[in-house]
Amino acid sequence: MSINKIVLQNGFGHFKVQNYYLIKKLKKIKYHFTYNKKDTKCKITINKILHKIKKNIFLIKKSL
Repeated sequence: MSINKIVLQNGFGHFKVQNYYLIKKLKKIKYHFTYNKKDTKCKITINKILHKIKKNIFLIKKSL
């Protein structure tokens, strides 16, 4: 069974939809980060979100 089918069955949605919401989340965090450069929690969450987006892009390319 392919990864796309497993993800769709578990209710996580399609990779493109996930990326859309992750990018929206990044935009909200960006404004907080511009004023608080030393906030390590913010840096960690940004890195996690970027990692998820890169992973989703890789899986989209792999499925093509």
